[in-house]
Amino acid sequence: MLSGADLLTIVCFTAAGISTGLGAIGTAIGVGIIGGDGLQGIGENPKMEGRLLQTMLIGMSIASTTAIYALVISVLLIFVVGRGV
Repeated sequence: MLSGADLLTIVCFTAAGISTGLGAIGTAIGVGIIGGDGLQGIGENPKMEGRLLQTMLIGMSIASTTAIYALVISVLLIFVVGRGV
């Protein structure tokens, strides 16, 4: 039989995995769309390559923050909530 502490640990590890996985999937989709649209824009207007590349990289870095936040939440779940019992 599982005790309350064991069940909390299992739930924390599961939630941490789901949090990181969903955060990474969302980031991958966002970065893929930004990269594809940026390359399409460069292909249509090569003279604007520098400005489009700069904007594309800024957009990718902003989209990547979602994965970083998901990782922070996962670390908090594992090391703070999971060990706090």
